[in-house]
Amino acid sequence: MATYSLEGPVTDLSTDSGIALYESALAFERTGGSEGSELRISGEVDFEHLNDEINDDDDDDDDDDEEEEGDDDAPIDPNDPDAARKKQERRDRQRQRYLDLKKKREAKKFTQLQQIRQDGEPVTMTHKAPRDGWYRFCVTSSWNQVIAEMEMRKESDLGGLNEEGHVRTYEEQKMMEEDKELEEDTATEEGIKDEDFQETRQKVKDLRRLLNDIQSMQQKERRRLTVHAETNEHSHSSMVLNSLMETLLFMAVTGYQVYTIRKWFSGAPVLGR
Repeated sequence: MATYSLEGPVTDLSTDSGIALYESALAFERTGGSEGSELRISGEVDFEHLNDEINDDDDDDDDDDEEEEGDDDAPIDPNDPDAARKKQERRDRQRQRYLDLKKKREAKKFTQLQQIRQDGEPVTMTHKAPRDGWYRFCVTSSWNQVIAEMEMRKESDLGGLNEEGHVRTYEEQKMMEEDKELEEDTATEEGIKDEDFQETRQKVKDLRRLLNDIQSMQQKERRRLTVHAETNEHSHSSMVLNSLMETLLFMAVTGYQVYTIRKWFSGAPVLGR
């Protein structure tokens, strides 16, 4: 388990030396920065127990209650002249209740899936900086050593946010620039009709998106392998430490037993008189 924190600005952009940055960071930690102009964010990440707090049990009690509430329609008299209309209205109500219930279940499932984070999936945060300056991002382990890979991106450099509401990655920005170049490119200079080149342009875009997805999957797989390797190493270290503690405890108990038996035998003749 590790704790991450983002704080700042510790100083303005005019600071250009490491010693000055270090002293400014210490001063920021003592004073807490200017009131209303500082950014302080922290949280915990446990890659060994990603989804222990997620409840996977299907809690359908509310859904069952809604279904029971919908079954209170009174029976329709077949001799009623409006029986056909009432039956149709009842079917419409039942269908609407079913659609509402299905929509609620899908929303609940989507919410649960959003809470689940898989191996290798990074912790992504997007926050607006209160003002220009130097910010510090720290990762602190709770007990054992951890390996962290950090990347800080600015919206002003990468041109906006992606569909998930986070700052675009460098790969996404590069792909958008290439798509823009394709849109601006015309084939008239080479004697090709633009409508003939349109399909080729779309195929190239799809191919680049597919390549970007493959690269993202490879990065995620590398991170997942790194997490597994570190988890295995931590588990091995814990097992070795536990074995050492058990061995020391066994030796201590054995030594105490030997001491007790020797003392008992040394006092036996005295007790036998």
